[in-house]
Amino acid sequence: MNNPYISKVTGPVIPLPVPFKEDQSVDLDSLSNYVKFLVDNGIPNVMTTVGTSRYNLLTWDEMKAVNETVVNAAAGKINTIVANPTTGGVHAAIDFGKHAQSIGADFYLVYFPERHYGDDNTYAFFKEITDLVSTPILIHEMPMRNGMGPGTVQYSVDLLHRLLDIETIVGLKEEALDPEYSNEVLKAVIDKSVIIGAGGGMSRYLQRDYALGAKAFLGGIGNFVPSLELEFFEAITSGNQSRAEKIVNDIELPLFADTVPIGWHPSLKGMLSILGLLPKYERKPMKQLSEDEMAHLKAALARNQWI
Repeated sequence: MNNPYISKVTGPVIPLPVPFKEDQSVDLDSLSNYVKFLVDNGIPNVMTTVGTSRYNLLTWDEMKAVNETVVNAAAGKINTIVANPTTGGVHAAIDFGKHAQSIGADFYLVYFPERHYGDDNTYAFFKEITDLVSTPILIHEMPMRNGMGPGTVQYSVDLLHRLLDIETIVGLKEEALDPEYSNEVLKAVIDKSVIIGAGGGMSRYLQRDYALGAKAFLGGIGNFVPSLELEFFEAITSGNQSRAEKIVNDIELPLFADTVPIGWHPSLKGMLSILGLLPKYERKPMKQLSEDEMAHLKAALARNQWI
């Protein structure tokens, strides 16, 4: 199958944190301005996700408003990928897919909200969506709860092949949380699928996904320093391996070491607020950073001369 979307979705894909006002309501104006900042600075892809975008803390109406704000702010200049909630039946996934279609989103990221009761049942969920939604779909491929025993179940390679044989399912956000299995998945479907790697940013892309053929990766530092993420992508795709490695080893990994003890998601919001890109506020029970933690992040940004 010739998949034209593989060449369309390339480079960093920036996951969008949802901004809140001091009263914890969603700040759509700040979100719109932030997306425009990313567009103006050359980022090629933005995405709402069930994690970074705090969808577990939003109502369905708020999720739709966020998705629409993102698409409108991008104004057709870059790829927009919007997600469905982690709850609700197939009717909800169809409803969000039709909404993604109506607002002109480029891709619809679909999370399977139930336990795994066999590949046929999971396949039927996605097939029912594709029968009614024409927007190209990306599978949020991550472990599913096991409906017939303890633990979790991965999307099998056979199931992924079946799903990717549906014309409007064009790729996946790969988040198997198991490096060995992720390697198996990428090797199996890379020729027919858009692949967006899970967290790990430039380091994961440098160390594994690019070598396996992935054309896109989930951003991190690019959320607030787009130029560096784009410089990394240009370096690695042009064969300047030493420059790509230097960015990862001298900048990204030390920053991750600074932020992981605090938590990446709250740290990301904190750094965006220090740089004046988003308000600092979170919706409870999401962690709100302390003054000491904010000072720690400010020092990390200063070491890289970003402030």
